[in-house]
Amino acid sequence: MNNTSGTLDYKRKKDGDVKRRSSNVQFQKLDIGELKSRLPDEVISSLSKGLKDVVNGNQTMCADMSKRRRSSVLRRMSVGFQVDPPIANPTSPPGKVRIDFERSLLQDENPLYESNSGDELDDVREEKKYDDSDTELYKRSNSKTPACRITDFEPLTVLGQGAYGKVLLVKNRNTGKLFAQKELKKASIIVNNKNVERTLSERTILSEVTSHQNIVKLFYALHDSSKLYLLMEYIPGGELFKYLVQEKFLNEKKTSFYIIQMSAALRFLHNFGIVYRDLKPENCMLDKDGYLILTDFGLAKKSSQSSDEGYSNDNWCTSIIGTPEYCAPEVLKGENYGFKADWWSLGCVTFDLLTGNPPFVGSGHKTIMNKVIKEKPKYPFYVTTESKEILNKLLNKNPAKRFDVDMEWAKFQKLQFFRYYNFKDVEERKIEPPIVPVIRNLEKAENFDVEFTSMKLSDLNVDGMDINTLHDGTEQEDFFTGFSFTASNSFVDNYL
Repeated sequence: MNNTSGTLDYKRKKDGDVKRRSSNVQFQKLDIGELKSRLPDEVISSLSKGLKDVVNGNQTMCADMSKRRRSSVLRRMSVGFQVDPPIANPTSPPGKVRIDFERSLLQDENPLYESNSGDELDDVREEKKYDDSDTELYKRSNSKTPACRITDFEPLTVLGQGAYGKVLLVKNRNTGKLFAQKELKKASIIVNNKNVERTLSERTILSEVTSHQNIVKLFYALHDSSKLYLLMEYIPGGELFKYLVQEKFLNEKKTSFYIIQMSAALRFLHNFGIVYRDLKPENCMLDKDGYLILTDFGLAKKSSQSSDEGYSNDNWCTSIIGTPEYCAPEVLKGENYGFKADWWSLGCVTFDLLTGNPPFVGSGHKTIMNKVIKEKPKYPFYVTTESKEILNKLLNKNPAKRFDVDMEWAKFQKLQFFRYYNFKDVEERKIEPPIVPVIRNLEKAENFDVEFTSMKLSDLNVDGMDINTLHDGTEQEDFFTGFSFTASNSFVDNYL
């Protein structure tokens, strides 16, 4: 499960092996003075010993990870690139301090940042301020829906891990129901206002779009003194990426089954004014029946337009962010972009499923970016004419000429690539999925990577406080005002 917007990623080789990729990473010296005054004592206390020493001692930090070895599997990572320096934010430390400290927080769990790549230098002008409005799908905690505590959920195993935290399989101690619990470290998030905004945005977006059958359901949001928790639908089939690695590539019929569902989910998001920005096999999971569920909305961006105005396909996104192998050329070039960037990503995923690799690969981010911007995809001999048709339409480097799936949905459905299935039959789950996960015990998480499921739970740290009674009036609480919510009992019962 690609659990955060800094999650570990795999790299596939042509022979089907899966290996961690290494990259040269160097961090500049860190001037920590202003940052120390901004962090609450309880946040500093939650940092690892090395980082705590840096903060308390006003020291400098640098790291060279060029020779660091990791274990056997690493997913492709969602990263943020920025060519230009960020606009200064008067409420944040100077840009260099903020950026370098974020890198230092990430370095223990993320070896993929390349030196001088400018990762995560996001323009603070881009993101819309968090809107803590209710939606029809959710009700705030009240007398009919008792407030939850994080101690109501028993951790069973680790499902995934990223830069800011873990995803755990947990069980409600009272009902026995299973959830995927995404937990994020506050200390790692609040050093960058962008991370706070994106975390709150992810929670808001999930509450708006969770009614779609191909989008993960969100049930609770909780937080304690050190972490944020999103309790979501547990999807026991694991990542589509896992099955792609096993089979090396999928035939056209199997691929079209999953592309139908991805396209339906993207179109649904676009109807809500949301650009997903991180479509890849690692973020697509299979439920117990083998149907696809889109997960991880940490990079999704919602339009500032109101729904009454209607969401246009104007290019209103500016951040250079995502997973390079699946990013559209206009994204990597730093141009404004919109929904069509997601359709490019769909083309990349289609190519990936059909051939076993994305259309543009390389040894580093710069190489990949250059190929995406300048080169044409090279099709293996076995790629059919029908597959080339959809790929050529989606992988057009000019977004103005790229297939506008949102506006031409009916035409898209009639492409010969989809001749094996009727979209309506897939939507109504009348089709036997081409891959049905083997699940013997739901609590064992058998379809998740053993590298994660074998991790110890002993280092988990929760305080079990009620979601509405934490840190009243403190600085840290102000960062996450409005984060907590509880879905209605009827909603939870309907999907569990």
